[in-house]
Amino acid sequence: MILMFVKLILVVILAFLAGKLISKLKLPAILGWLIAGMLLGPHAFSLMNQEILDAGWYQVMIHVLECGVGLMIGTELVWNKIKKSGKAIVITTLTQSLGTFLVVSLVFGVVFYITDVPLYLCFVFGGIALATAPAPALSIVREFKTDGPVTKTLIPMAALDDIVGCVVFFTTIAVIAGKLSAGSMPAYMIALVVILPLVIGIVCGFLSGFILRRDNGDGITLALLIVIILFTSVAGFFFNNRVMPTPILNFMLMGMAFSATFSNMMSENRLEQIMRVFNKI
Repeated sequence: MILMFVKLILVVILAFLAGKLISKLKLPAILGWLIAGMLLGPHAFSLMNQEILDAGWYQVMIHVLECGVGLMIGTELVWNKIKKSGKAIVITTLTQSLGTFLVVSLVFGVVFYITDVPLYLCFVFGGIALATAPAPALSIVREFKTDGPVTKTLIPMAALDDIVGCVVFFTTIAVIAGKLSAGSMPAYMIALVVILPLVIGIVCGFLSGFILRRDNGDGITLALLIVIILFTSVAGFFFNNRVMPTPILNFMLMGMAFSATFSNMMSENRLEQIMRVFNKI
C-alpha cells in the first residue's frame, strides 16, 4: 500500500508539471493533466496501474474529490445569478440532453437492426452518450477567470445536465434489466439514485450555511469547509454502502446540492471569500 501511495504522489507531481508545461503554450492546464493520465495510466506506462485504481482507499479518495468538484459547480447555482436566464438554461439543457439520447439511440437502433444486434442495446448507448464531465469546463473557467453570458450559462447547465443524465441512464438500465428478467431495479430505487444524493447534500448544506455564514478568517473558513465536505462524504458513504443494494450514488451531485444550498444562504461577498480560499485546493 505504501508503494501504491508513493506511485500516486509521483503521478500527481508529473501531472502537475505537465499542466504547467501545457500552460506555457497558452492552453488549459487540464489538457496536460489528461495527457499525463493517458500516458501514466494502466494502458500505457502503467505507473498508475489497475491495482491502485481498484484499491478501496483510492475509491474513497476519488469520491471525496468528486464531492469537492461538485461543491465548486454548486456555487454557480445561486438563484439571484441565474433567475434571469434560468428558463433558457433549463430548456437548453433538456433539449441537448434528451436530443442526444434520442439521436444516438436512433442511429444505433438502425445500425443494430441492420446487423441483427439486439435493439435494446441502442438505448444503452444513448444513455451512455448523455454522460458529461463538468470538471474540465469548470477548471478552464477558473484558470482563465472567464466571465460573461457563456460562462454564466455553462456551469449551471453542466449541473442540470448531470441530473438529467442520471435520471435517463438509470431509468433506461432499470427498464432493460426488467425486460431481460435479469433482475430489475425497483422504481423507488431509481428515484433514490437521483434524489438521495440531493437530499444528503441539501441537509448538509443547510447546516453548513449557518456555520460558514460568519467570517472567521481564511484559515478557519478553509478548515471548516474541509471538515464539512468530509462529513458530507461520510454521510454519502453510509447510505451508499448501508442503504443502497449496490454503491451507485453520485457524489458530485451530492457536492452540488450541498454547495448550492449554502451558497443561497449567504451574501455574495462572503461566498466569493469562501471560494477564493477553496479554489487554491
